Amino acid sequence: MKKPVLVNFRIKPDGRISQLCLNRGLLHLEDVIHHLRDIPYGRTSDKRDLAMVLIERKGTCTAKHALLSQLAAENGASAIKLALCTYNLDERMHPEIAPVLKQYGLDSIPEARCFIKYQGGIYNLCGHQSQVHPEIVSEIEIAPMQTATFKRRYHRNYIENWLQIEKMNRQWSTDDIWRIREKCIEAVEEQQDAHLQLLSCA
Repeated sequence: MKKPVLVNFRIKPDGRISQLCLNRGLLHLEDVIHHLRDIPYGRTSDKRDLAMVLIERKGTCTAKHALLSQLAAENGASAIKLALCTYNLDERMHPEIAPVLKQYGLDSIPEARCFIKYQGGIYNLCGHQSQVHPEIVSEIEIAPMQTATFKRRYHRNYIENWLQIEKMNRQWSTDDIWRIREKCIEAVEEQQDAHLQLLSCA
């Protein structure tokens, strides 16, 4: 069954994100999606301010999807939601992290990433699609501004539960896995392809 086609609304000058988009000649939601796909992966200087994605012309997948969700809210497109999804990240999806996982003897690490949710479908709108789609373990709807702090706490709780379920909590701590995740992010950031959108990081 195909997912519903995302509504492509015309942007109104009713909100900071909307105005920043219009100032850049981005008149419709579809224009913004293409723009976000074309700017490089990277952390902004202030993850609490979604506008930094447009101002600094870079952003993580979570930040880009949060910006789209905020844009939708400013334009009354209430059906477009932000979903925080958890899944296990492995080299099948992203071969670039294989050396890091191998170094620590891990098959995967728990990841939390924000996507767009629309009429029951989950959409990755800001990055190139992997041939292997993640098997989502859980999803919750969050507000765009919750990506700054809540997402990190939720992710760390997921890691802690994952360690207990996999009976790995004596070998690894939540901080250990978080540090390994940071190394995976560094491996992504070292890639020369500026359009590679692989991990969400908060």
